[in-house]
Amino acid sequence: MTWLLTIITTIMRPLTLLVSLTNHLGVWSYVVLFLIIFLESAFIAFAFLPGQSLLFLSSSIAANANSKLNIWLLLAIFIVAATSGAMLKYQLTRRADQRDSRLERGLNSSKLDTTKALFDRHEKPSLLWGRFIPFVGLFIPVIAGTTEMDWHHFEIWNFFGVLIWVGGCCFCGYYFGDWPFVQNNFTIIMLALIIVPIILRYGYHQVKR
Repeated sequence: MTWLLTIITTIMRPLTLLVSLTNHLGVWSYVVLFLIIFLESAFIAFAFLPGQSLLFLSSSIAANANSKLNIWLLLAIFIVAATSGAMLKYQLTRRADQRDSRLERGLNSSKLDTTKALFDRHEKPSLLWGRFIPFVGLFIPVIAGTTEMDWHHFEIWNFFGVLIWVGGCCFCGYYFGDWPFVQNNFTIIMLALIIVPIILRYGYHQVKR
């Protein structure tokens, strides 16, 4: 039964394994993390990638005394990846011929409508805080592009939004990631970070109906 206990412990406390893995990968860890955040930010097809959870996860790994990941380098690559990805998504949308282009036809209409309503009411705040809302934040560059928001305004507000998002998630991961409670229940916490916002958003829409 020792092997079963080892598996359960690894599942519940994966940080030790993840620290070893990232140390083994070396610089490639940064490359993989950059690509994941960039792809999630740039293309709707990769919206399923857990970018927000990844920020918390990688920062928690960096907080480990045995980890070779550098938190400042993580912050830099995440900011560059998320900023450039969102700007690419904006430009792709602006270059689309019509609002019913293939890009928008491929989107979930309910999520798109929700994001449009949010963007129409709170243009700049949605760019600053929208990334914290599951799925919705990923559609904001699309809406900014289709509504022809000024490029320089988008560039500035998107950058500050990325700073808040990356900084907030990485701070939480780095600060709390080394706590014994977090380490002992890391998998549960990660699942909660993914599932709870989705449940809250679903409940919000049910109440509105």
